Amino acid sequence: MEKKIITCTGCRNACILTVETEDGEVVDVDGNGCMRGYAIAQRFLDHPSEIEE
Repeated sequence: MEKKIITCTGCRNACILTVETEDGEVVDVDGNGCMRGYAIAQRFLDHPSEIEE
């Protein structure tokens, strides 16, 4: 499993997400204050240059 720390851009809260991935899939997301964090985590995997690390 791999962990990445990213800043969520889903809303103005800018939560710091800990994203656990395995085989290119999101396994777990911690630190999100709302459900948008899961979508942002998946978008990070698909387009890493769009999200702040």
